Amino acid sequence: MIKKLMIVAVLIGLVALFFIYGGQEYLSFDSLKQHKNALLAYADANFWQAFFITGGLYILSTMLNLPGAAIMSIAIGFIFGRWYGALLAISSATIGAVFVFWIARYLIADWARPRLEKMKSTQNIMAKLQDDAFSYLLFMRAVPLFPFWFVNMVFAFSPINTRQYAIGTFLGMLPVSFVIVNLGQSLSTVDSMEQLFTTEVILSFVMIGVLALITTTIMRLRKGKIVAEETA
Repeated sequence: MIKKLMIVAVLIGLVALFFIYGGQEYLSFDSLKQHKNALLAYADANFWQAFFITGGLYILSTMLNLPGAAIMSIAIGFIFGRWYGALLAISSATIGAVFVFWIARYLIADWARPRLEKMKSTQNIMAKLQDDAFSYLLFMRAVPLFPFWFVNMVFAFSPINTRQYAIGTFLGMLPVSFVIVNLGQSLSTVDSMEQLFTTEVILSFVMIGVLALITTTIMRLRKGKIVAEETA
């Protein structure tokens, strides 16, 4: 119990320090526009140092559920380019999500899981996660409608293992993260976030969601067919 309380205290302390020192002001579109030249110059002179520092900050922000994930992804795309940026954003977000998964499972999963399974509002969700957590993880990661922290917490209470969780998170976030990172290429030509999220970008998100739904539906049908054949 003492270890759990210490972990909670550290996490709360880090979040408090972020807001006390105005971290939210740095993770904003205006701040990014203001400092973009300095960031780009630093990365050009110290590429790998900037690469790993940025990755560490992204992992930490994911762990603590800090605001500004989209801004960080856009900044990464602008500073490191489409391919290095996408690799950095997706890998860092996946590592951060795994840490959240471990922490939530260690701290509250054993206490929360039986209660969620008894609640009428969550019984259906928990039953589905018991049957095919990986497919649902892929879908929920690929569709931006589901908050990142919510997915992290829900699957900590499911039977999915760490390896499946990491793979599902990485693959599910891959298309959306690539689109957002790619927006960083347009940073020099726009003056607001609204200008970045054009109709074409929104349609890309919709198509990703549709593709994710089709893919996960096929996976569930195939799994159901295999189970039916094995039990026949």
